[in-house]
Amino acid sequence: MEKKELSPGTLLIRRARALLIGSTILWGASFPLLRGLQLAQREHALHVPDFALACGDTAVRFGLAALFLLPFYGRGLLRVTRREWSQAIGLALLAGGGAFLQTIGLAWTDASISAFLTQLYALIVPLIVAVRDQRAPTLRVMMACMMVLAGAAMLSPGLLTHFVLGPGELAIIFSTVFLASQIVWVERSIYAENRPGVVTLVMFLLLAGMFILGYLTTGGTAHFAGQMFDTPALWELMLTLVLFCTVINFFIMNAWQRCVSATEAGLIYSIEPVLATVLSAFLPGLISHLAGITYPNEMLTWTLLAGGVLIVSATILVATERRT
Repeated sequence: MEKKELSPGTLLIRRARALLIGSTILWGASFPLLRGLQLAQREHALHVPDFALACGDTAVRFGLAALFLLPFYGRGLLRVTRREWSQAIGLALLAGGGAFLQTIGLAWTDASISAFLTQLYALIVPLIVAVRDQRAPTLRVMMACMMVLAGAAMLSPGLLTHFVLGPGELAIIFSTVFLASQIVWVERSIYAENRPGVVTLVMFLLLAGMFILGYLTTGGTAHFAGQMFDTPALWELMLTLVLFCTVINFFIMNAWQRCVSATEAGLIYSIEPVLATVLSAFLPGLISHLAGITYPNEMLTWTLLAGGVLIVSATILVATERRT
C-alpha cells in the first residue's frame, strides 16, 4: 500500500505541536526548580522581603536569558520594527503581570488550589478567541476544556477542603487572564512576519527592567542581592532555570505557537501541571542533595495519574479536530 505524503502545512503543524509539548516538559520542570531555589535562598537570605525575593529572582532570570540571546540576536536590536516592539511590549506586560499576580496568589493560598485555578486559562483562551472571531467554540473544544478542569481538580487534592474565594484565589484568577491573553497575543496575524528571536530578546530585556524596578520598590537592596546568590549551588539552579526553562521555552512559544490555534496551544500548555507533578516525584531530592536543603519528593497517587490522563486526552481531542 502506497504511503500518503503529508503536505508541508501538515508537517509544520505536527512539528509545532511536538516542540510545544517538549517546551511544556521544561515548563513543568520550572516549578520544582524555582521552589528549590527559593528554599535554598531562604537559608542564606532570611531578611529579604518575600516580594523583593520574587522580583529579584525574576529580574535575574530574564536578565540572564537576555544575555544568552544577545550574541545571536543582538544586532537585530538596531532595527526593531514597530510591530516587533508592539508584540514584545505586549508579551512583557502580559507575562510580567501574570507572574506577579501568581506570586502574590501563591503567598496567600494553597499550591494545590493555585494549580487548579491556573488551569482556567484553558477555558479563558477559547472564550477570548470566540469574542475576537465572533464565532462560538466547537463542542469538541468545550468538552476538552471541561476535561482539563476535571483533570486539574484531580491534581489538586486540597481543592474541596480548602477552597475559599479570598484575595489569594482572586489574584490567581486574574493572573490566568494575563496568561490566557499572552497566548492569544502570540497568535495575532499582524505579527506573522516578526522575527521571533528579536521579539524574545526585547521581551526579556523589558521583563528584566520591570522586575529590577519591582525589586527596588519592594525593599530589595544590593546587600540582599548578594545574599540571594552567595553559593555555587544557587547559581547552578538559576542557570538551569534560565537556559532550559526560560530561553528555550519562550523562544519556542514565540516562534512556533503561531503554527497552531491559540485554543490548541492553551490546551497543550495545560499538560504542564501533569508533568510538574511527575517531575516533583524525583527532582526535589536531587535539588536537596545539590543545595543542602530539605525538599522532599512528592508522592504519585492514582488520582494524580487519572487527572493527567484526562488532561492529555483533552489535548489529543482538540489536536485531532478537523479544521474547516
